[in-house]
Amino acid sequence: MNNRLDWESGTAPPDLASALVSITSRLVGSPDNATVLRLVTEVGTGLLGATATGVMLTGAGGALEVVAASDEPARFVELLQTSIDQGPCVDCIAAVELITAADLAAERDRWPDFVPAALEAGYRSVVAVPLRLDGAAVGGFNLLYDTATTLPRWQLDLAQVVSDLAVLALVQERGDRRADRLLEATVTALNDRVQLDHAVGLVAGTLAITPAEARAPVIGHATRHHLVLREVTRAITDGTLAPADLTA
Repeated sequence: MNNRLDWESGTAPPDLASALVSITSRLVGSPDNATVLRLVTEVGTGLLGATATGVMLTGAGGALEVVAASDEPARFVELLQTSIDQGPCVDCIAAVELITAADLAAERDRWPDFVPAALEAGYRSVVAVPLRLDGAAVGGFNLLYDTATTLPRWQLDLAQVVSDLAVLALVQERGDRRADRLLEATVTALNDRVQLDHAVGLVAGTLAITPAEARAPVIGHATRHHLVLREVTRAITDGTLAPADLTA
């Protein structure tokens, strides 16, 4: 079996192989779903060069749920797609294939409600990657760019590999229980997101900073002290970790 990625165009960075090994070990070894989703968004804005990223998963009854976003504008674009049932990520999930829109301004006929809102939010191109499980798409990974962008083949391949690894990390179970485990993972991820947003709001209010500024010390504290992000946000919300101590 040939596991080599097929770089058909563009030039992959020379350290890509080691980066992919690191991504794989971090994703599969992540202690919770919140960490998995954070790592996916970091890869999107890092190796994949996106301005912002978002992840949605299929929840109960087949409804799409936004479970991660790198910032608030990205979260808005993700929520918009779920509410109007239109956009590249919705299409990539339905078709179980990667969708690219190198110039959103040229896609108004394709997504008449989504495109104007995405352009207004500052995005000019989108890549939507399916999160695949047993031949179906159980979610999507959105890469948002603030300029018209055509990704080289190696980045598209990497985006799909990372998406596939993310599903494995979220499920990590064989057999018939995998679909049920993904639904459980979606619910857990949503709860983690709510708790993170609550903690960020408390930090922002206490330190008199914006929510965007408050998110970094929360995540940074978990990283520096090798803690599960869920533990940090719970400590903040239950009062056992003071916002002022996050930079200690």
